[in-house]
Amino acid sequence: MKTFGLRVLRGIALAAALLAGAAFANGATNVNDNAVVVAQAGTTTTTRVVSGPFPAYQAGVRAAAAQGPDALRRYIWRTRMVYNFYYADFAPGV
Repeated sequence: MKTFGLRVLRGIALAAALLAGAAFANGATNVNDNAVVVAQAGTTTTTRVVSGPFPAYQAGVRAAAAQGPDALRRYIWRTRMVYNFYYADFAPGV
């Protein structure tokens, strides 16, 4: 008995949805066709990003370059598979 009642309710809901769709398709709405739809613009915030003189991932190689050419060479060798830095890009005076 309960399943029969649920089927009837689902059928009524389906019929109402189909009839409402047909009514809107036929233009049975109270919407003014000459109306202009304007979207409201939200508040925009400007985010400033303060960047240093070089990217953050280069901090280690720059510190090694400041210690001298040997420290730079060791750092580049140690991190060669991670950063793929080149000695000539960071060597002082090269």
